Amino acid sequence: MTAAHSPMRRFMDRLTGCERAVIAVEMALAAPVLVVLLLGALDVGWRILAEYKLQRTAATLADLVARDRQVTESGISDAFAALAAISAPFDLENDGRAIVSSIHDDDGATPEILWQRSSPSGIDVDSRLGAEGEIADLDTVVDLEAGESIIVAEVFYRFDPLIGFFLEDDQLLYFRWVATPRFGSLDEVLP
Repeated sequence: MTAAHSPMRRFMDRLTGCERAVIAVEMALAAPVLVVLLLGALDVGWRILAEYKLQRTAATLADLVARDRQVTESGISDAFAALAAISAPFDLENDGRAIVSSIHDDDGATPEILWQRSSPSGIDVDSRLGAEGEIADLDTVVDLEAGESIIVAEVFYRFDPLIGFFLEDDQLLYFRWVATPRFGSLDEVLP
């Protein structure tokens, strides 16, 4: 018996010559990797959408308050009510909180939080700027000149990824937006 006709050689020739199940084997090897990539892409895409929508929510809140000639409690309530539509599909009313503050600096060195309002429902968080009547912590926000005022909107959101495959569960996202009042300092909230 020659080496060309040995049983092992014939078996190897049959295996290398058969291509009927090649696609099935390749799919079996590639499918788990593709599924993991797809799940990761869904999580990352959901996070990117959350960051975009919530940043826009903070910007809109600051703009809605800063554009008024006078700030009223009902005007602030209306601005908070609009946030649900802006932040959708993310449930800011249950999984987040929005805070808007008016900050004025009389002398260029001590920016004070003149007033501050929080959305009526959501998670329990405090402003990272400080509380009403306190000196505002503006180290990373903006430098105010003497006599300058700003409106700062903060949005907090407890983010849960869609799948949780790559991203951590229950992350607290934070977004801040600064706007300059268009018609004066907006130093008080009228009833």
